[in-house]
Amino acid sequence: MITSIIYFLQAANPNDDEFNLFLFTILILGIIFICISVLLAIAVAILILLFIFGLIAIGALSTSVIIGINKKSLTSGFRTFAIVFCTFAFGVMGCGTFWLTNRIIHWWSQTKSIFIGLTIGIISGFLTGILIAFVIKKFSNFLKQKLQK
Repeated sequence: MITSIIYFLQAANPNDDEFNLFLFTILILGIIFICISVLLAIAVAILILLFIFGLIAIGALSTSVIIGINKKSLTSGFRTFAIVFCTFAFGVMGCGTFWLTNRIIHWWSQTKSIFIGLTIGIISGFLTGILIAFVIKKFSNFLKQKLQK
């Protein structure tokens, strides 16, 4: 009996006709796809949370909520958010862009280029924020009129 068990264990594995390598490959690829999708979803969620925390950190979100509650108007809160966010974002982008351009072209000193880029970014961001708030207000009024008909 023991010798038959030893012979059975040492014998070559019988061919398994039920195993399909193609289906197994598709299974493994599906598992890999699911894992990558879950990791991407986690990464996107983390980026969204970081974006929201960044808005809170610069005060754009909390300021717009406070102004909206104080004036009892969602529109004024949104207008404040658009202006503050655009001003900050354009300030950072203008500062970085002008600094990088100055590194390539060498117009002014590094400090002066950062200050000029920041100033141009803040002014253009403020004007863009006002424009965006105005366009969205007009567009929302247009949609309200179309929905009421």
